[in-house]
Amino acid sequence: MNYANIPMEIAIGGIYFPPVMFAIIIGVTLAEITGRLLNRFDLTRFIWHPPLFFIAMAVIFTRIAGLYLIPI
Repeated sequence: MNYANIPMEIAIGGIYFPPVMFAIIIGVTLAEITGRLLNRFDLTRFIWHPPLFFIAMAVIFTRIAGLYLIPI
């Protein structure tokens, strides 16, 4: 694996942030949007434990963001 193309830090305004943080922010945001859409169309009544489902969605979306949007 070539580690030359993987960013170790992302600098914004002189402050260094790890790329994983942005993947987590994107994942939680996408999970929140998906949860709101499920609530709007009343599909959460089929989910056994909504908070656990939200955490699982956040983990899945974080992994997808890490794979395709931010090279971790």
